[in-house]
Amino acid sequence: MNNDQNFTVMVVDDAQENIDILVTVLGHQFNVCSAMDGKSALAKIAKDPPDLILLDIMMPEMDGFEVCRQLKSQAETQDIPIIFLTARTDEESVVEGFQAGIVDYITKPFNTTELLVRVKTQLELSHSRREMKRINARLEHLVIHDDLTGLYNTRYLYDELYQLLERSKAENKSFALLFMDIDNFKYVVDTYGHLNGSRALREIADTIMESISQPCYGVAYGGDEFVIVLPGFNKDQAIKTAESIRNRMKQTTYLSSEGCNVNLSASLGIAAYPDDATETRALLNLADQLMFRIKETSKDAIGCLANASGSDRPQPPSTLIN
Repeated sequence: MNNDQNFTVMVVDDAQENIDILVTVLGHQFNVCSAMDGKSALAKIAKDPPDLILLDIMMPEMDGFEVCRQLKSQAETQDIPIIFLTARTDEESVVEGFQAGIVDYITKPFNTTELLVRVKTQLELSHSRREMKRINARLEHLVIHDDLTGLYNTRYLYDELYQLLERSKAENKSFALLFMDIDNFKYVVDTYGHLNGSRALREIADTIMESISQPCYGVAYGGDEFVIVLPGFNKDQAIKTAESIRNRMKQTTYLSSEGCNVNLSASLGIAAYPDDATETRALLNLADQLMFRIKETSKDAIGCLANASGSDRPQPPSTLIN
């Protein structure tokens, strides 16, 4: 756990003498703030949430039960641990407190040693829970994102593409895929090294994201290849997006922060549902093969089928956009 002085404990009690005692007891180990009624406590907490709250039950206008319920109903404050300070030890009050969301309760008059132990225990538990949530969020991010570029990965692509296809069929909507390969990227790696090659890929990912907006998204497909998914786009719209990405790349100088000043271009293949294919594998294969044909012929261009083929089998490009 972090140094205790990094934690803030709020004391909420309508008796100033109780606040003074708690500030004295806790102030040696924690930052301590206070409020003398429920409304002012809620206002202070909303502005600057503490790490733990010691909350009196019996207060005028708004009792501790209601303060607790309001805090637990807000996403911003629902995870703050709350310990009740109370002279009421009847079973009904204790049960109501736990139902409202408290994590513990301390009876008045309290033992200072017990108070410190209970406060420190709940702060340690809260800190551990936050760390676990942070780690889980990071792991969840890594499951569907490429760690190098920050774009989605192929796991996400295959799952989402199938769902997109099913929605498009049900709603009679179109969508398109761009398969993109960076021209002569091996030269960058051979000339400036793998580390700068990785930096360049991150910068290219930024170029892609700057060229599209939600619900479109980019995917790191492997090495210097990318897939851009364009939900709701027809082929003409996909061509415009591909041109935007290609032109933005040509206008961008990569690795300038490293003093390399590299200019790059890209070859792209386009496949659209339902014009070109009606299955995800066929769409990906078509976009991939169209991009590959561009790489073989001219590079720095866009390839797509001019007309619907009526077949899911990949076809050679009949339209080449330089």
